[in-house]
Amino acid sequence: MTTDQVVTKGPLLGLDTRIRDHVLTLVSENPYPSLDQLAEHWSDMGDTRAAAPVLILATVAAAVRTRSWKPVLASVLAGTALFSTVIPGKIIIGRPGPEGAPVLPGQWGWFPSGHTSTAGICYGTAAWLIGICFLSTHPRLRRTLYGATAAFCTGVGLSLIWRDYHWFLDVLAGWSLTGLTLWCLTRWGPRPTRDRRTEQVGR
Repeated sequence: MTTDQVVTKGPLLGLDTRIRDHVLTLVSENPYPSLDQLAEHWSDMGDTRAAAPVLILATVAAAVRTRSWKPVLASVLAGTALFSTVIPGKIIIGRPGPEGAPVLPGQWGWFPSGHTSTAGICYGTAAWLIGICFLSTHPRLRRTLYGATAAFCTGVGLSLIWRDYHWFLDVLAGWSLTGLTLWCLTRWGPRPTRDRRTEQVGR
């Protein structure tokens, strides 16, 4: 739906403009400069240099814990879904950013938000691996981890809007892509489980 609206320049784009105008007003009236700094650093957490190492560490830990290559395969599938959708989307759609500068040939557009998608898929996959490989017998802790990860990734998207780096629909598309990817991964992807031999030794 969001992609269709962006490609066809549908009426939903007016929501982008209204949200941006409102946010810019809030930013201009914000009496706390530290809030802008927090949003800047938080939005940076969607960079691959921040998100990818977290996924790699979680993958290695899960692989060692389960004595299986399934966590590696799961992470590869998640990464493939990320880069095979976000980058082509940016190139093909070529949407200008909030500042309105045109996207020149060879440049990437702003839709969907790469930082939002990267944060959601990398941190989300990492949390899922940790949850099922280390917290399988602790459902409350697992739910807490998943909830905290979702809140953190939501903050990345909101920070991108606050800093005027992305339109709202850019971020919404990133969230949608994240949800679809993680749903497919947890439903049909390889599901790592703890090695029974490890559990028996621990007893």
